[in-house]
Amino acid sequence: MLGVQIAPWAGAREVLSASAVLAKAFDVVWVPDQMLARNAHVLLAAIAATGDIGVASGITFPVTRNPIDMASAMATLGELTPPGRPVLMGVGAGGSLVSGLFSKRDATELLRQSVALVRRLWAGEAVPLADFPLLAERLNAREGATARLTYPVTREIPVLVAVGGPRTLRLAHDVADGLLCTSTYPPLSYAALRSGAGTRPDGNTAPAEITALAARRARAGRPLRLVYGLNCCVSADRGAARAFARRQAALSVGNPALRTGLLGAGLDVESADAVHAAFEEGGGVEEAGRRVSDDLMDGLLVSGTPDDCAERLARLVPVARRAGFEEFYLGAPLGPDIEEASRLLVGSVVPTLWPERA
Repeated sequence: MLGVQIAPWAGAREVLSASAVLAKAFDVVWVPDQMLARNAHVLLAAIAATGDIGVASGITFPVTRNPIDMASAMATLGELTPPGRPVLMGVGAGGSLVSGLFSKRDATELLRQSVALVRRLWAGEAVPLADFPLLAERLNAREGATARLTYPVTREIPVLVAVGGPRTLRLAHDVADGLLCTSTYPPLSYAALRSGAGTRPDGNTAPAEITALAARRARAGRPLRLVYGLNCCVSADRGAARAFARRQAALSVGNPALRTGLLGAGLDVESADAVHAAFEEGGGVEEAGRRVSDDLMDGLLVSGTPDDCAERLARLVPVARRAGFEEFYLGAPLGPDIEEASRLLVGSVVPTLWPERA
């Protein structure tokens, strides 16, 4: 399966127009749930209802979302998505935008309980919220409250957990259908994959850990899908592509929890500290992006002209395959002009890497 991720930065109609172009080469559109940007579930619904492509939340998070609403949103998307097209729910604890606004205390346990609740709702159960004490407290649930969807969920919706540290890997092992990884996660960045580094003592997830996790699941008869996001930014204007790519890099490295991962991958920690400071000062994504160095950006994203991106990605995809990844998506930000980027990806970049999709 080959996907593409559209960040909700462009206008809603631009996203829909781009999705129609991208459907010519991709199986599924991932839309990240980024607070203060356009609503991911609304965009996914429009894509599912008007296009011929699958949809995926990439990612949504229970730290600020009601998981009952998450379950209903994804199930409704299942009804809108064309038959034979995938519907996937990517979940995680949220990145720097979430941590900049809300406490992420107990985020992993909250995620575990949320996934369990969502699955039981999809199965048609009447679920006592008391079965999930942390969630019940967060939701201010009434004593004895029971939740049940009012309609049947008739299609399978795989749940993929966004990669994180050891606790997140245990969570993925226990409850997920797959692990969602990305080049903007420093321990699995392009630099880290090229190095072939194993498990690190700093507690960050390394490629060898993921390979071992997938092997354990396979031995148990529970295959784990490994999906890798190849974050890229393409334009006929190289300078514009590189300037826009800094925003996406900032969203990743602005998370202070990833500092040790940056160190382990040999990336520019000083620049990352400046990015984190920008978020703390309320400067937002634009100011944070201006503080991303070239070294840091190129360690996390591929950016430039179609030839630039195709050449670098052609070297990186085999490296990711050797690390155990079998599914891919081309990740945000894609390009400063989403419609131009869509045409260039479908017409130039994808045919170089996956000629059968030309």
